[in-house]
Amino acid sequence: MSVRSSFTTLLVTVAVLSLSACDTTEDTALDVSVVDLSFDIDDYEDGDDLRTATFDAVDARVNRGNLDFALEQAGDGALVMLYIDVELVSPVLGAEGNTTWSALPLTRAFEEIVPDDQGEDSTVPVVGYTVSYEYSFDNQDLYFDVVSSAPYTDFGDRPEPLFDFILPQRVLDPGNTDIDLRLVVIPDELFFVDGQAGARIDMRDYAAVKAAYNLPD
Repeated sequence: MSVRSSFTTLLVTVAVLSLSACDTTEDTALDVSVVDLSFDIDDYEDGDDLRTATFDAVDARVNRGNLDFALEQAGDGALVMLYIDVELVSPVLGAEGNTTWSALPLTRAFEEIVPDDQGEDSTVPVVGYTVSYEYSFDNQDLYFDVVSSAPYTDFGDRPEPLFDFILPQRVLDPGNTDIDLRLVVIPDELFFVDGQAGARIDMRDYAAVKAAYNLPD
């Protein structure tokens, strides 16, 4: 995992652990930042470690919200979550007219077919390598990283054969080359909702976060 990603994981962990110190606040959705952004699938830089494709938010198209303001909140210690359109990382079709969001980071396995010991033509699928979809941020930058457990040199002498295969893409709509993400930034004083002292929200469940903070579809 990259240094930026490790920092993100630590920050989210600290923020979640701080829930017990917060008071219930009404009308919380007014202060929650929601930013929808999209990357073109080709707008990545390949990392020096031969394993990482990095998307920088300076290259993103912002479709909703104020990215600069949200990142200022992020740098001030707010809880930061990045969600990806689930159709990019799963064959599951979301609800018609709405996007189904899946929390990052997440890891996928990519299978390979190898012979087994049951006969000359018998094969079995095994995990060949894994890919993690991660993010990191500070108060002015946001990065979306695609990190392979195998270097792209295992697939040739250029990064494209690997990254063009493992980047999030739509199986059901291959003509749409956008990577759609939703950034949600929640000030730390707003973690409790609905007057439930000690209540916790599963921040990886977008439906639960949406209900708690009255977020958009």
